[in-house]
Amino acid sequence: MEKIAQYIRIGDAPILLKRMATDIGSQEIAVVKNLDYIYAPLELYLLTPKVTKPLDRIAAFAVDMDGTSTTTEPLALHALEYMVRRFTGRLTKEEWTGLDPIMDYPFVIGNSNFRHTEFLINRYAPNLKEDALRASFFESLLWTLSNMEDKQRLKDIRQNAINCGIGSLLDDAEFNRLVEQKCVNEDNVAQVASSFQNKYGRLFSYSNQSELVSAALDIYYTRYHSILRRVQQGDGAQLSKELLGEGGRRLIEPMPGYAVFIALIKGWIDDEAAQLYDVLVNPSSPTYLPLEQESRGRLVNLARRFQANPAKLGLVTASIAFEAHTVVHEVFKVMQEQIQDWPVSKSKRSELIQRFDDYLAVYDGFVTASDSSEARLKPHRDLYNISLYQMSIPKEDYSRCIGVEDTEPGIISLRAAGIGCAVALPNHDTSRQNYEAASHILHGGLPEMILKHNLFLAEN
Repeated sequence: MEKIAQYIRIGDAPILLKRMATDIGSQEIAVVKNLDYIYAPLELYLLTPKVTKPLDRIAAFAVDMDGTSTTTEPLALHALEYMVRRFTGRLTKEEWTGLDPIMDYPFVIGNSNFRHTEFLINRYAPNLKEDALRASFFESLLWTLSNMEDKQRLKDIRQNAINCGIGSLLDDAEFNRLVEQKCVNEDNVAQVASSFQNKYGRLFSYSNQSELVSAALDIYYTRYHSILRRVQQGDGAQLSKELLGEGGRRLIEPMPGYAVFIALIKGWIDDEAAQLYDVLVNPSSPTYLPLEQESRGRLVNLARRFQANPAKLGLVTASIAFEAHTVVHEVFKVMQEQIQDWPVSKSKRSELIQRFDDYLAVYDGFVTASDSSEARLKPHRDLYNISLYQMSIPKEDYSRCIGVEDTEPGIISLRAAGIGCAVALPNHDTSRQNYEAASHILHGGLPEMILKHNLFLAEN
């Protein structure tokens, strides 16, 4: 019986590594940097060979959330920029123009939130102000405990408060009274938190990089989660105008073509799929590509193929469970609204709107950061391997799975998990990522993947 763990000396490692690579046909290795508190600075992953030819059958699609299937990448960037403004005390555009698309974006998209924050702490360390960080953390602690219900989020911020020396605040009777009454909101949190900062602020400290990053990360989460709560209350359109300066849209929407993609691969659309050509080829879409009218026939063929053999669908995100469920719930509401305008029969629209009513019934795998830990998120392979397990995909069918991502860490994560058909869909915010590890790079997004590449399904 083969041992689960085997001790070898360093001199024997190259032989073992080469043998493993030969066994799986791997010619590439990914070198992944670990978080600061992990003993080994690096992990090495043998990458499964790229799959570039069309597949005879597709067992499953594994799809990323932020920037790939949803428009939430700008929201995450906004929250990260807000975090830096708070811990540096530079709150206006005049004081600091904000995150730099060239110097910052490639390092704060696609990894774990801890890793994004770690990068920004190091990059803007000369501008960090202890009093600004302290005030922001006290506000984050009070708001989170008063407003959030996610048990892991509550546990984490309490632990961070203890690690930063203010664990005694958690035993303060007045503090706990306010938390229990849930009367702290965005409008009064600064004023309420100031009294506790006056009493306990001198105790606030951090002894290492990880404690500092965790404290700053709580500021990010507070901003992101306060916005998501407003989205839950129906303020998506107003928030898009407030935060991004974009009117006429919701803050959280599906990426172009996502609803059509789901309807196709689940086998929910028939010959009426031809009518969805005009939905996919939208000149006002950021992923617009002029494509031949013959693609209408391709849509019908795809619909028939997936009706005969529906594919499984897994959502994989480095966002925590609260974020993922809030975002996906909003995205499915928007897709139901979009379907109401689809040029198909009334009965088909009604059927599809009903099918999109419960997103958990649509996904065969739903994996978030809460299913793992900050230390094992993308570009590590864990989330995608969990998804393959949830979808009950046998290892011999990994080569018949397609992974869809918008970042380099996501692509590496896919191939490290054994998914050789790793498709990169760059967007405005990720255009400077390195996609060398991708099997395909499609700048036209999901519409291009459907209409031009036949979803990488071999055509009969």
